[in-house]
Amino acid sequence: MVNRQSDLIGDLKERNTLQERRITELEAAQHRRDKVCEEIKIRLEKTENRLNKHFSPSSDTKNTKVKLIGKDNHKGRIVGSRSLLINARNSEIPPYEKGVIAFYAQMSSIRVRPGVSHTLIFDKVRTNVGNGYNGFTGVFTAPKEGIYAFIWVIRLYLAERSTELMVNNDILGATFMRTKNGDDGSVSGTAIAHVAKGDVVFVRIHSTYAGDGNVLSNVYGMATFSGWLLH
Repeated sequence: MVNRQSDLIGDLKERNTLQERRITELEAAQHRRDKVCEEIKIRLEKTENRLNKHFSPSSDTKNTKVKLIGKDNHKGRIVGSRSLLINARNSEIPPYEKGVIAFYAQMSSIRVRPGVSHTLIFDKVRTNVGNGYNGFTGVFTAPKEGIYAFIWVIRLYLAERSTELMVNNDILGATFMRTKNGDDGSVSGTAIAHVAKGDVVFVRIHSTYAGDGNVLSNVYGMATFSGWLLH
């Protein structure tokens, strides 16, 4: 029980450190967004001024400035400020700030006899759009609120294991597999969940049943953890 409590305290400390780091990253991202928007605003104002100088007033436009208003002109298309703003933002802002969040990680080596409530670390990160997943802790921290899909795959050989998918302290899903008679196989779990910004999601060995044997992962069959924002 003391060892279990010690492990839980260690996990909580790691998650707290991760959340503090994530807050710092989000604050930096907000600063970058503000800077980009200010630069776009300045460019649009300069473009509008150039167009206003270029078009001389006529009888129909004597008291009217040429505005970038995002509408078509009968004598030619004028790209509006709204379109310019959208195009500029799409070229400057990273994919996750456009709403794309996805991660996919693999376990690079065997995990030898992990104990009760042990967090499984999928350390080989292949995709991490949004930087929500940490390959050192095995924990995904949601960059924004939404509906997420999660899939985890566990491979066993001569073992018996149950795993849990956790959202904070809530058990979202669980898998079980027994490979005792020379068998080698994989079991997968899938879950869809509403996750709040800052919530942590991870895979661990069952909290009350440790089972026995190793978690296997190699080129012939990998243990993996993945997730993405649906909406």
